[in-house]
Amino acid sequence: MEDKGLLGKIIAIIPGLALMVGTLAVLRMYVVPWLGGITLFGIKGWPVQVLSLNYILLSIIAGMLFRNLLFGGKIPGWADAGFRTTRLFIKTGVIMLGSLYTLQSLLKLGISAALLIMAFVFGTVFLIMWLSKLWKVDRSVAAVMAAACGVCGVSAAVAAAPGVRARPVDLALAIATILGFGIVTMFISPFIGKALNLSDLQYGAWVGTGILNSGQVLATCLAFNPVIAPGTAVAYGEVWNVVRVISIPFVVFAITVWYWKGEGEAERISLKEILISKFPIFVLGFFGMTALSSLGMLGAEGSETLHFLRDCMQWIFGIGLVGQGAYIDFREIKAAGGKPLRLGLTAGMAKYVLALIVIMLFMPKTGAF
Repeated sequence: MEDKGLLGKIIAIIPGLALMVGTLAVLRMYVVPWLGGITLFGIKGWPVQVLSLNYILLSIIAGMLFRNLLFGGKIPGWADAGFRTTRLFIKTGVIMLGSLYTLQSLLKLGISAALLIMAFVFGTVFLIMWLSKLWKVDRSVAAVMAAACGVCGVSAAVAAAPGVRARPVDLALAIATILGFGIVTMFISPFIGKALNLSDLQYGAWVGTGILNSGQVLATCLAFNPVIAPGTAVAYGEVWNVVRVISIPFVVFAITVWYWKGEGEAERISLKEILISKFPIFVLGFFGMTALSSLGMLGAEGSETLHFLRDCMQWIFGIGLVGQGAYIDFREIKAAGGKPLRLGLTAGMAKYVLALIVIMLFMPKTGAF
């Protein structure tokens, strides 16, 4: 493959990135204000207020339309390098979200909340292992599905795949299943949250526990409340999600051990190696920003610095979500049929519904930060 060099790589990114930035600009400057002026059923801005068609959901919808209609199911070569920056934008935004917290506020999250998150993570993994044995699902498929449904979707599935000898089709089935499930929950969760009168804390905790993909957690929280500030849905949802993401190396280790024991082959599994190779580095950036916030180096709440950071975050997340929508391929979701689909949807739905019940029964309306 031809080495384009740094300058060549940067030039290759520009067309696709320009399309994502331009799409978001049109949505924020023209489409959302237009939707906000529409009055239906006596409610001004009905599409935004009732359907939650803010720039977040519209960004994802635009990306889905690009891939599945305009591009004919595949991102073209001229735009591919630009759209590949999607994960960089999402992770950069999550790092910047660390500015919403202080170390004191994270400590107030409490051991009980962390234990709750871990209980759902490993509970989902064990459920899938049990169901896969009951339904006689291939262990490689079950392993990547357990990682995907237990932790945070694509990242965990990709991290687990090499250790359990998963085939590309196994990984594709797991990713397609969780993305399909996530699309549905991403659009219905804001309605459910508002119908049940959930607070931002309750909604963020539910979504951060019950939705499988990190990007979809972000989008679902911002669809419920687009404000980025301490005490909003995205602040709670992301800290729940970060705690979940931290568990990736441990979940990958547990799943790998389970797989090889079932295969009857002796293999020494090094937790140290998995921790080094699979630990999500962007989490360190998140806590770095939290440390700066705790030391007061980003200014007090309401400062120009924080206002600028949050304005940047809205654009960074919006650009990343246009790209995320473009990686949703309807044909791949359709292909995720049979037992793997049933396995993923059963575990995903159980986690989603049970998390809502637990949050409503035990989570207070107001939070620590």
